[in-house]
Amino acid sequence: MKQMQMIEEFLFELRNQDIQLWLEGEQLHYSAPEGKLTPTLLAQLRERKEEVLNFLYSAKQSVYSQQSHIKPLERNGNPPPLSYAQQRLWFIEKMALSSNAYNMPLTLHLVGQLDYAALEKSLNQIIARHETLRTTFSEIKGTPVQIIKPTFELELPKKDLSRLTPSEQSTKLQQLLQQENGLLFNLEVDTPIRAQLYQLGTTEHILRITLHHIASDGWSLTVLPKELSAIYTATLFEKPSPLPELPIQYADFAVWQKNYLQGETLETQLGY
Repeated sequence: MKQMQMIEEFLFELRNQDIQLWLEGEQLHYSAPEGKLTPTLLAQLRERKEEVLNFLYSAKQSVYSQQSHIKPLERNGNPPPLSYAQQRLWFIEKMALSSNAYNMPLTLHLVGQLDYAALEKSLNQIIARHETLRTTFSEIKGTPVQIIKPTFELELPKKDLSRLTPSEQSTKLQQLLQQENGLLFNLEVDTPIRAQLYQLGTTEHILRITLHHIASDGWSLTVLPKELSAIYTATLFEKPSPLPELPIQYADFAVWQKNYLQGETLETQLGY
């Protein structure tokens, strides 16, 4: 019991630093804001890897069991509430405490002939698939809520760097990527995703997708490229998306969480 309490405290410390841990199969993955995962914390994480894996596996099994009870909401126009994690981020944003700390960049190096129209269309299919990527946030009578937008067309701006020398190209690309990551999201107006394409050559591009943490986590950054690749390939051959429809959306989870986490259950889960 003492050991379990200690591992909870360690994971709580990591969470307070916005260091995220998740499982893919039996592999432990993490993501952390720049400078947050200090050498000391990294050494502790490596030392306690087995404990962390066991704890996350147990938590994952518990979540899967609970998610079987989550039902999709009727979309009747009533804005759903925020999850507890979203509430925390909303408060930080409203207090203007985050700057760009919760921007989550995903950089994909694309090599080969690229169909720009198919790529833009595929990105928009991803947005149509995930409500959370077309959600803004507002307050109604002091209560934060999710405003889920209908499907919209996200533009994919393209910058051509192909005429620069390799050295100039590298310098300019890093500069542009830093500028992009420095742009803030206005969660009341902006959907929590944007994208930019940089052309390095006839068959070489860099795709930068920036997500806000209120709509994504480290695990999301591993799922998105896989889904984008599958949809892009189908689009090239004028076939429908091969991905099955999602049984629930994040808003369904947020409502379930509010209803499920009450009383003793709430205290237990908040402690976790």
